Amino acid sequence: MYGLYQIVYFTIIDILNTFKSPFFIIVLGIIYIQYIKIGKIEKENIGYKRSAMLKLITSTVFGVLGGIITTVIFLYLGVVAIPTDYMYILVVSILLSLINPRYMCFSYGGAVVSLCSLIIGYPKIEIPQVMSVVAVLHIVESILILLDGGRNRLPIFLETGEEIVGGFNMNRFWPIPFVIFIGDGLIQPITLMAILSYGDYSISSYPKKKVMKTSMVLFLYSTILLYMSRNTLNLFLPPLFALLGHEYIILQNKIIEEKKTPVFTHLDKGVRVLDVLPDSIGTKLGINTGDILLKINGVEINSNKDMEDFTKIKSKRLKIEIFNMKSGLSTKKYYGKIKPLGLIIVPRDF
Repeated sequence: MYGLYQIVYFTIIDILNTFKSPFFIIVLGIIYIQYIKIGKIEKENIGYKRSAMLKLITSTVFGVLGGIITTVIFLYLGVVAIPTDYMYILVVSILLSLINPRYMCFSYGGAVVSLCSLIIGYPKIEIPQVMSVVAVLHIVESILILLDGGRNRLPIFLETGEEIVGGFNMNRFWPIPFVIFIGDGLIQPITLMAILSYGDYSISSYPKKKVMKTSMVLFLYSTILLYMSRNTLNLFLPPLFALLGHEYIILQNKIIEEKKTPVFTHLDKGVRVLDVLPDSIGTKLGINTGDILLKINGVEINSNKDMEDFTKIKSKRLKIEIFNMKSGLSTKKYYGKIKPLGLIIVPRDF
């Protein structure tokens, strides 16, 4: 058996070779288009959009890392896939995505194909291996969510009753080139592609906390699914758990967000910072999500109108009073070029 470093080395070589593949270019194009769409929403919501190309590059870097992890897990578990089984899942997942984009997830495609095989006898597939592939891809997805899920989050505003609250949408996509052994006679390695994605929102917790919790829940779900796929004698259990478990996670997340008290609400005194734009005064001064902005150059800031009035004044010297829940009250000073303040605050009204 090869050592881990040898497996990783040959995996990286195989994955790098897929960069020349037209299919890999198509996958990158699909992800790039998604980031362009998100950029348009960013421009509408916050008047600023992050580079779609930069998002694509970072997604690809993390996707390659995910592909390496996927390959190592497959090799050590001895997962062998029949190419037609994988293609069935891919086709069904694409068809299901036409109903709802979130059905692109392999949990649905893998479960539907497996249940059809068990109930009507078509297609003939190796259900333990198919569901093992689904489980491993979800384990890798949970890792990528933890590492990269909160990057380029999108600030949003929602109406809850008579109040406007702030929150975040998280949207990330990762191209995953991975090596797996295929079997249908002669067993040999082949490089395949998958697209993993993370779509979530949060108004009841900070993005970092929400991403961490989602990652942990998905990892637990994936680990249980992998164990069931490789050990259960009842072949109905893994696809049913994959389908119902995934739906339960989504439903439970929705219930939690609706019931919990929103974090980013407006205040009677000061304004709460929802997000800070890159390359701005706010970033330079180290202002963070959740900080409370009290005064700018001695003038109290209590509403979005106060912020709008201030932005009309161009100044190279700023004295900003901030309250942070951990460090308390502090004064931050800026001397330099005229730049955007870059603070997105929770408004009192639209």
